[in-house]
Parts: sequence; structure tokens; C-alpha cells
Amino acid sequence: MKKRVTAVLLSFCLAFSAITAVYADDADNTASQEQTDEGGEQEKETEKETEKETEKETEKPTEKETEKPTEKATEKPAEKPTEKVTEKATEATTKAKTEPTTEKKTETTTKSSSSSSSTGVKEVASNRSISLDANDTKDLSSYIPSTAPAASEFKWTSSNTAVATISSSGKLTGKKRGVCTVTAELTKNNTHYKYTFDVEVESSSSSSKSYTIDVGETKDLYKYVDDSYSASKYDWESSNERYVTVTSKGVAKGVREGSATITAKYDDLRYSFKITVDDDDDDDDDRSSSSSSSKVAAKLSWDIYLGTGDKVDVSDILEDDPDEYDWTVDDDDVASVDESDGVIRARDEGKTTVTAKGDDRYRFSVYVDDRYSTDEMSIKGKQSKDLANYLDENVDEYSFTSDRKAVATVNSNGKVTGVANGIASIICEHEDGDIIQIFVTVSGVSSSSTTERTTEATTASVQRATQSQVQTSKPAATQNTVNFSDISHRAWAVNAIKDMASKGYIVGVGGSRFSPDANCKRCDFTIVLAKMLKLDDSNVNAEYNDISSKNYYYSYVMAALANGVEAGVKNNNFRPNDYITREEVMVMVYKGLAKVKGGLNTDTSVLSRYTDAGQISAENRTAVAALINSGAISGTSATTLEPTAKITRAQMAVIMQKVDESVN
Repeated sequence: MKKRVTAVLLSFCLAFSAITAVYADDADNTASQEQTDEGGEQEKETEKETEKETEKETEKPTEKETEKPTEKATEKPAEKPTEKVTEKATEATTKAKTEPTTEKKTETTTKSSSSSSSTGVKEVASNRSISLDANDTKDLSSYIPSTAPAASEFKWTSSNTAVATISSSGKLTGKKRGVCTVTAELTKNNTHYKYTFDVEVESSSSSSKSYTIDVGETKDLYKYVDDSYSASKYDWESSNERYVTVTSKGVAKGVREGSATITAKYDDLRYSFKITVDDDDDDDDDRSSSSSSSKVAAKLSWDIYLGTGDKVDVSDILEDDPDEYDWTVDDDDVASVDESDGVIRARDEGKTTVTAKGDDRYRFSVYVDDRYSTDEMSIKGKQSKDLANYLDENVDEYSFTSDRKAVATVNSNGKVTGVANGIASIICEHEDGDIIQIFVTVSGVSSSSTTERTTEATTASVQRATQSQVQTSKPAATQNTVNFSDISHRAWAVNAIKDMASKGYIVGVGGSRFSPDANCKRCDFTIVLAKMLKLDDSNVNAEYNDISSKNYYYSYVMAALANGVEAGVKNNNFRPNDYITREEVMVMVYKGLAKVKGGLNTDTSVLSRYTDAGQISAENRTAVAALINSGAISGTSATTLEPTAKITRAQMAVIMQKVDESVN
């Protein structure tokens, strides 16, 4: 029994232990679940807090707010929430950094492309790169949009005229290898236009150039080298030193009549110059001819004005048949010549020299411009003909000059009169610069009525000699007397005006008017001086920014430039239409006389007698003193010079008459 009771108790204990164990397991599981649920709630709360912090960070990404979420993430590195926080924070940060930056760039781009300045002026600008060879030309006006004003209205400038020049109409000419910037600028109708061209000039060393010089004359060939290396870098060589020698710096010298080729070499560059040497006795423009009595004199130097594509037959000017001459053309891009018939043809705008070498040497300075044209006229005997039918506008809008008054004269009304057998060139220059050249052939003048055959230069010398003998009276009358209707009230200048006009140095302003009281322009004074001193522009290798080959005064201004006869030039601008001052006149005349005559008295002590001498520029004092010492120019009073005062056309005539006397 006792054993049975013991067994029952043992069974009960075992059963109770099992129940207790089961209950404990359930309790443990319940506790674990409760703990897990509690942890999940905490995780959710952590995630929400993190998201809130992230949103705050996105809205205000300051340093403090960025640090706090980072610290919490470090303290509670819950795996999944951390990933979400990182993704959202990265996305928010990227968005916050990107959006403001994009807005700023858009504003900058808008400002840079704005078409209006702060002053309300619309800005239009562009930039192009242009390349060309030395001596080539390009018309940059074609790059000016059709919506912009005409190219001729723009101010064209070159930053380096030694590399490339630009005309007032936009014609670009390469000079030497190098780079420069050409700018076309204009403000019009509340719009500022600025077109910039980056110009690169390449070498044209393969080209050959031809020049004619006299015995003993020198020519600096380095000026015509298209590269910027110094002259001494090149190896200069003459093919025949019996005729032409050349220095190590490229200066050629004529030794005797003949020809030679000068070459200049440096690395892969090569330049070639054909130099023809003439007897210096041939250098006169006009001299007696051995031809028949049909021509009063042989003129060896001629100016030819042609429009692009025009031609002129010069065979009648020559003493022999054209094919008996050796012909050379300095620039065959501008003009060409048919050697068999003596016809010169214009090809492109510019200037060149055509030479015909035979028993005599003829030089034709050819000017090609679309504003020029040529025509012919024949006169029998000493009859007269009007030019009205040859002109495009009214006669009173032109000025007229004859280059051979011994053959034909022309008055201010455009009436041409035959004087002697031969050919003369009549230049009809319109007030806007257009030129019509008319070749007048005079025939049928009997030998009994023809004056002794002599040159125009000799005739002019006789006239000057006669005039110098009667200084206080009117100059001797000549067959080329010019009468103006508006000069009688300036009696002190009448003789000078008539004298200068009869010699072809000055012209009227249209009709029979001279406008003696009008101020004299710089370009007009330069024409008179260049004509009087016979300045040649064949050696010019530069240009002014504001001078175009289309201008009627171009060749004369270039001749002055070639000979260093200039004054008042500012920033490479000649200022042709500005009125010339007394000081500028004195400087230009001094330089001109020094060039052709020399020996001037430059003692500046003479300036001490003038109270306003201090107004003279320091660099011009020698020139002014020399002109006063020569007597060509005097003060406006015993004690005043008025160097900055403008001169009138009448005063110009008086001054230049005195200069003419000193030259001859």
C-alpha cells in the first residue's frame, strides 16, 4: 500500500512538473513576443523620427540639423531604417544642391545673351575668323547682315595695318604674314553694331614682283616681303650684279641699264623680285619727242582711271607699235595689258603700274574703281566742245582738269578747246568723288599756228620766269587763263588763284566758283602739294584707316604718305575732310621741300618774335621756323602766328604760289 501511495505521488509530481514546464515555455514565448512587439514599435517610432529629421534636413540643410540625425543613426544603428534614412537624405541633399545652381546658371546665360544694355541701347555683335594671303583682298562687307545698315556706314579699323589694312567700305588687304583684329562698329537707331574679325594673313612667298628703277636709284625690297622676320634673316642675292646689287638687308640699287632678279631666302620661304634698270635720263614725265609734227610733245607718265572690267587703248600714246615695247605690270590682279595692241584692261579694284619700255619708257599709273569710267573725244583744229554729253550729272557738279594744256584746255564750265596736235587726258571729277576720264585727241592744227615744239615743263618755266620779273604786277597772261566769278572781293589773292588754277594745281568747286572764303580741307591741300612737288606713291606700303582707294584724293594722299609728307595724323587716321591748320600746312610744306629740295634754314630763334609761338607743338617748331625763314609763310601779324587757325582756300592759293616759286 505504501508502495502504491508512493508511486501515485511520484506520478503526480512528474505530471505537475510537465505542466509547469509547458506553462513556463508559454510564458517565455509570450514575453519574447511582447518584447519583439515592443521592439517593433520602437523601430517604427525611430523610423518616423528619422524621416521627420530627414524632412527637416531637406527643408533646412543646416549643419546642426544634419548632425542630429547622424548622431541618432550612430546611437541606434537599426539596419533597415538606416538604409531608408541614407537614401532619402542623399536624394534630398542632391535636390537641395542641384536646384539652386540650375537657377543661377540660367540667369547668367540670359544676361550674356541680352540684346540690350543698361542704357537701353540694343547690342548686336558677332565674331568671325578670316584668313587670306599677303597681297590678297577680301570683301568683309559681305559678312554684314542684310538686316544691318550698309557696310559703308560702319567705322572699319585694323589693329595692325602692317599685317592687314581695311578700307572704309570693308575691303580687307593682306600685307604681311601675321594676325590682327578688324572691327566694324556703328551706333544707329538706338542699336550698337559691332562685328569683329580675327584676321590671319599667310605668306605669299611664291609670288614674284616686278619693279623699275633708275641708274643709281635704290629700292627697299624688304618692304615687299610678306613675313615679319627681320631683313637680315634672309639671304639676299642678285642674279646679275652688273645691273643690280642688293645689300644684306634687301636694298637694291641700279648699276646700269639692264635687268636682274633679286631673291630672298629664309628656311622654306622664297621671294623673287625682277628689277629693271633704266637710264635716269628717261625719268622726265614730259620731254621733247623725235616723232612727227602731229604731236607737240611726248608725255611719258600717265594716270589711267578705269572701272572694273573697262579697258583703254594706249597705242596712240606710244611713239612706236605696242609690240616693240617690253611690258611689265606690277600687280596683274588689278590690271593686265595686251602687249600686241597696247590695250590695258581693268580686273579688280586697286592701283598698279604698267610700264612699256622701248626707246622711251612709258609709265601708266592705273587706278581701278567702280566709281571710275573712261571715254574718248576728238577735236579738229582749235575748235571747242562741251563735256555735258559725257557726264552723268550736271556740269556745275564737276571740276575739270587737263593733264596736257599744251594739247587741250578745259574751263570750269566743261568746255574743251584744242591747242595743238596730240592727246590729252581730261579728268571730270564729281563732287561725290566719281571720276570720268576723257581722252581728247586733237588733230588738224596747222604747223604755222602751232607754237614751237617744247615740253610743258619748259613752258611752265618760262611763265614762272616772266612772273618773277613782275612780282608787283599781274602775272603774264597765258593761254590757260582760268576765270572765277567769285574771287574779285579778295583782290590780294586773285593773282595767286588764277596762277595756281592755270597750272592745274587747284580747281574750282563747280561752275565758275572757287569759294575763296571757304576753309581748306586737309585732302584738298594735299592734292595741291603732291601735284606741285610731283610726289610719287609707287613706294607706299601702308595706308590710313580712314582713306579708301575710292576717294578722289587717294593717290595724292598716298603719295604724300610714301614720301613722309604728313601732319596732323591721329591714330593712323588722316582726317581728310577736316580743315587744315596753319601749323599743319607749314609742317607738310617743310617736309615736302626737304624731300625735293633740302637746304632749308631751320634756325628756331625766329619764333621768339611771335607771342603765340608757345602754341606750336614741340616736334613741329623746326618745320614752322624753316617755313618762316624761307618766306613761304609769314605771321598773321608782326607778333602772331596763329598756328591753330584754319586757312581759307584763298590763303592756300597765296601760300602755295610762294612755295611753287621756291621750288622752281
